[in-house]
Amino acid sequence: MKFINKLSYSLLAAGVVMLSSCSNDLPEFSDGDAFMAFTSSTARVNEAQGTVKIPVSLTSLHGMTASVKVEVVDSTSTAVEGTDFTIANKELSFTPEASTQEITINIVDNNVFTGNKTVVLSLGETSVNLGYDRTCTLTIEDDEHPLLFILGNYAAPMGAYFSGRGPWPDHSITISRDNEDITKVWIENLDPYFAANGFTAASGTNTFYGTVNSERTQISIPCSQEVGYDDVCLYGFDDPDAETDIIEKGNIIIEIKDDGQTLVIPNAFGVCRSSNLSGGWFNIVPGGVIMTKQ
Repeated sequence: MKFINKLSYSLLAAGVVMLSSCSNDLPEFSDGDAFMAFTSSTARVNEAQGTVKIPVSLTSLHGMTASVKVEVVDSTSTAVEGTDFTIANKELSFTPEASTQEITINIVDNNVFTGNKTVVLSLGETSVNLGYDRTCTLTIEDDEHPLLFILGNYAAPMGAYFSGRGPWPDHSITISRDNEDITKVWIENLDPYFAANGFTAASGTNTFYGTVNSERTQISIPCSQEVGYDDVCLYGFDDPDAETDIIEKGNIIIEIKDDGQTLVIPNAFGVCRSSNLSGGWFNIVPGGVIMTKQ
């Protein structure tokens, strides 16, 4: 009886080992599992760039030969083929040595502001499977943006009311356009204290939006925009010396001078904890800041 029990246990252990071994076997793939897809579902190009290349990859185990036709989805594209762009190659051929090919798109610079437009590309007829990213949306950025005259980098020397936190004679800001709203711009590094401490656009902080008026003479930056650090927000004052009440729900105004070559912030501003406006200031910049385009 003891012998039978030992034999049973041995057979059981061997079975477990065999099952465990089978479960660790790597799956086998064949050319039937190969698939083709865009390397990214989105792409962007400036209208003045001229040409953009959109890569498509064929993924297979040992490499193979295949082709695919490229189509434009007119129903969801806002750009018009032949007017806004042309495609140099609407069929791609792949080999084991060249598993990635590129669609070449020529962009037409029309010298007229029409806003950003999109081209939706789709992978069509092919002999292999299509992967997840079978479409790619290309955004053509209009280079005749109405706010182009103020976009760019500005030297922005600033001081501060708090000791040990200024002045910053070498400070600069960057103004860039919004991708959707033609009246909106984004101001990076507006507050020099946070810029000096590493709070930049890369970390998602110290970048605020503003809107430009129809006369193109002012940028209005709404207060209470979050810096991205605890409950710290952007706030401003009603005067250059920060003596009057804080603008909690108003705007910080940047005046546009000399056709965008000079910007002026007449009143004081800074960043503060929204829960303690009276004493939680990280920095207050006096008014009268003059910024010049670089």
